[in-house]
Amino acid sequence: MDNDGATVNARRLSYNFGTHWALKDISFHLPKGSFTFLTGPSGAGKTTLLRLLHGSLPVDRGSVNVAGYELKGIRRRHVAQLRRHVSVVFQDFKILPQRSVAENVALPLEVRGLPKRAINRRINAVLRGLDLASKVHCRCEELSGGEQQRVAIARAIVVNPKLLLADEPTGNLDIDLALRLMNVFRQFNAYGTTILLATHNRDIIQSVPHANRITLDDGHIVDQTVAEGAEHA
Repeated sequence: MDNDGATVNARRLSYNFGTHWALKDISFHLPKGSFTFLTGPSGAGKTTLLRLLHGSLPVDRGSVNVAGYELKGIRRRHVAQLRRHVSVVFQDFKILPQRSVAENVALPLEVRGLPKRAINRRINAVLRGLDLASKVHCRCEELSGGEQQRVAIARAIVVNPKLLLADEPTGNLDIDLALRLMNVFRQFNAYGTTILLATHNRDIIQSVPHANRITLDDGHIVDQTVAEGAEHA
C-alpha cells in the first residue's frame, strides 16, 4: 500500500554521477491526486529526479516510495510492476518512428492484455483530446516534433497511471497547444492521477493555479510551495 497516504514519499534522497552530485539530500512527498510542478534552472537535477522515480536510475542513498514500491534495492521484476502504475514522458519521446500513432499508443495497453475493442476506445478518446485523431494511422516518422511529443504523452496517459512524470512536455509546442495539453493533464489529475511536471514555462505554471511547486537548484530543494486549496495527504 502507498506510504503515508502519498503517491511519492522521498527521504534524504541523493544521487551522483561520479564526482557530480545531481541531487543532495532532498526530502518531499506528493499526496495522492496532487498536481506538482518541478521547477528550477537547467542542471538543477529535475530530470535525474524523474528518472529515479521511474526506476530508470538506482536509489543508492536515501529512500523513496513510489506508488507503494520501495525503490531502494528494488528487484528488476518489481520495476516492471512499478511501471504499470507510473508513466513518464521524457524529452526524447522514445516512440517507435516506423510504427503508426495508434500502434505506439496501444503498446502499454497490449502489455496489460486489454481487449482490442477497449484498446481502440481508449486510443480514440486520448487522441481526440490531444488533437491527433486525424493522425491515427500515420507513421510517427512522418509527424512533426510537436506531434511526436503528443504521441508520447498519449502513450503515457492512456493507461490511467497512478503517477504521471513529465519532463518539459510542452517544450516543442506553441502556447495555445501547450495550454490545451495542460487541460488534458488537468482532466487526468481530476480523475485521481498524481502528476509531477517539470517546466520552466510561467504560463504553464499559471494554468494550474491549484498546483503545488517544488523548486530545485544545484541538487537542493530550495522551495516547496503548497497552493491554497491543494489536496493534502
